[in-house]
Amino acid sequence: MNVSGSSRSSGSSSTSRSSGTSSTPRTTSTPSTPRTASTTPAGFSGTSSFSRTATAPRTAATSSTARSSFAAAPASGSLKPGMSGPAVRSLQDKLRTAGFNPGTSDGKYGPRTESAVRDFQRSRGLQVDGIAGRRTMAALNGAGGTSGTTPGAPAGSPANGTARLNNQPAGKGMTTGTITVNGRSYQFNSGSRNLFSTPQGTYRVTAHRNSRSEAAFTRDGVGFSFRLEDARRPNSDAMYDPRAGRDRTALRIHPDGGATGTAGCIGVVGDAQTMRNFRDDMNAELRRNGGSYTLTVR
Repeated sequence: MNVSGSSRSSGSSSTSRSSGTSSTPRTTSTPSTPRTASTTPAGFSGTSSFSRTATAPRTAATSSTARSSFAAAPASGSLKPGMSGPAVRSLQDKLRTAGFNPGTSDGKYGPRTESAVRDFQRSRGLQVDGIAGRRTMAALNGAGGTSGTTPGAPAGSPANGTARLNNQPAGKGMTTGTITVNGRSYQFNSGSRNLFSTPQGTYRVTAHRNSRSEAAFTRDGVGFSFRLEDARRPNSDAMYDPRAGRDRTALRIHPDGGATGTAGCIGVVGDAQTMRNFRDDMNAELRRNGGSYTLTVR
């Protein structure tokens, strides 16, 4: 510490110091205005190079606002990842009712909620951005389900034994759609950015595997697959796709697990209960039709 000022005095001597018996005493000069050190350590006089203004230490106990990775969601407007509150909890409940699992309804717009929003947007042909804006919320609010359908099935669902594509990409790309089986309708994804979706046509559906554990064939721990065969080519799972200019093989109906989208199969979306319901409806359809039924993809 840089300190300047007068020297340290000893004891409580007066302003004069005696030196033997000298007739003329030696005295020290007395400054007109003595310096005092109000903020320096004891035993020092003068000024310090440090600031004399004390700063209150920061403590977690005195913090007025706790930091959080989630911001409060507005009463109205778009809901986005990172937000939290009752509006987000309501969104999570609506997604679950529509058959899209956002995880626990904890009011926090985390990765699982964002993923569920994206899946729902794909299933409705909306812009897929993971943000619950005006159009997404309007679609969710109208996804109350109808008699004879699973929650989230749109009104006017196609007839039994059909899979309706929302669009058919001319080349590679993912599409969404609705498959109706045993009187109930479910949402699905088909294809991906680098792969073709299921070709339009008429298929013979048969049993394949009633339980699977591979990530691509499993959703929330529920896995299965059903075989799609070209109705014009019995006992063959090859289907000619004019977009690819070749046969497509090993087409299946299964949960849309792993990364969103499929390798051309019909990937059903929703939570674990939706997967179980779909599998039960497929098996009921097969039993009723002697082990196979016709599915029209259009």
